[in-house]
Amino acid sequence: MSDYYPAEISIGGPIHRRILGRLIKKIVAEGASLHGYGEPAATKEALRAAFQDGQIVRIYDDRAHNGEFRALEAFLVRQRIHFDRHSDASCEYNAENVYYRGGDCPLVMVSDQGGNILYRHEDLTAILEHESLNDHDKVAALRKLLNPPERAPLQPIHFVKE
Repeated sequence: MSDYYPAEISIGGPIHRRILGRLIKKIVAEGASLHGYGEPAATKEALRAAFQDGQIVRIYDDRAHNGEFRALEAFLVRQRIHFDRHSDASCEYNAENVYYRGGDCPLVMVSDQGGNILYRHEDLTAILEHESLNDHDKVAALRKLLNPPERAPLQPIHFVKE
């Protein structure tokens, strides 16, 4: 069974100018908006202008299939284009945040409806009660859990050459 619920994706960081046309086609195929939930779908012209602006481009869909932009996200990962996605909770699915900064795969983290990351008590306790870690190593492990490199702030779009 398929569910449709709100999701937004923010695109930023380095992009090869040669793939901009294909990226815009992928976004148009999603039928998502540049202006918020419930707004008309973005046009190629509006998207091209948004990308040329040199800011982070935000795309909204109030009825995203499973709260994802599956084809667009796969394209972004193949092209190593940075993005963040937040999907609302629906039925048995938790809200989630997805972060991608050019590595092998995106980092998916459970969140609340407001996008605040939720951490499992068991994960925190396992670090704090780990007997072979000293306090310094426990703090380092907690920092890595709470702020992995994939959660670095998304940078504005900038076009790069091959």
